[in-house]
Amino acid sequence: MIDKKKILFVVNPISGIKGKEAAIQLLEKALAKNISYKIVYTERTGHATELTKNAAEEGYHAVIAVGGDGTVNEVAKALIHSEVALGVIPFGSGNGFARHLGIPLQVKAAIQCINKFNIATIDTASLNKEPFIATAGMGFDAHIASQFANYGKRGFLSYSQIALNEFLTYKSKKYSLKVDGIKIKKHAFLICFANVGQYGNNAWIAPTAEASDGKLKVCILEPFPAHLAPDILLKLFNKTLHKSKYYEVIEAERITIKRPNIYQIDGEAREKLNRRMKIKVVPHSLKVIC
Repeated sequence: MIDKKKILFVVNPISGIKGKEAAIQLLEKALAKNISYKIVYTERTGHATELTKNAAEEGYHAVIAVGGDGTVNEVAKALIHSEVALGVIPFGSGNGFARHLGIPLQVKAAIQCINKFNIATIDTASLNKEPFIATAGMGFDAHIASQFANYGKRGFLSYSQIALNEFLTYKSKKYSLKVDGIKIKKHAFLICFANVGQYGNNAWIAPTAEASDGKLKVCILEPFPAHLAPDILLKLFNKTLHKSKYYEVIEAERITIKRPNIYQIDGEAREKLNRRMKIKVVPHSLKVIC
């Protein structure tokens, strides 16, 4: 007898640029017959987390985030250390988490992945006790996340336009870190704490990252000459950034940083902290359909 599965689909109606109506209609046709499901829509920031907590309490087997990495983050944070699995139908501007785990970007294929219900257990991380599943960081990536949040238009083209406009004018900053107890001072273009390999759209900030090795990759891109900007961008997208002499990666379990400026967590910008930032990996803490 085939086990029955009860699944909640949490849909962010404003993520990405593609309409989701056709995807929702496809669920009835493409979902396996042993799956019963319900669809709910988010109405505000944090709503996906509330909906997911309720689903876990009501005995759902999985909650599927239909949206981008921000939506995935909100759903995932309610499932850490839970037997309820996270699933993803990617609809974001970058979909870095889904791309890293090999979750299909095409809706029908993503639904077939859910039908198979293959589960992997991965690491998550926390920043001052706020969970994240893909990346957190400061410097250029946080600056672009902040600009993108206020831009008004979503999608890869908008994100790329902002990044290219800011790339050559952004000023690197100085940071004081403690990485697994070792003090480090760095002048950096960006510092990223990566649980998965990429920001999204195949921009590989941490080409060697693994999501279940019990470590975070501390990725440091140092200031580089302006004439090498095209080479840095090429290496970012062809998965060879770790071969640049301006790039350093450190494996770590715990990191502390003195009062950073704005930062990003799973692509969402956050304001400057007035206290130290504490980051740690949370090994084997999230079940994912992939």
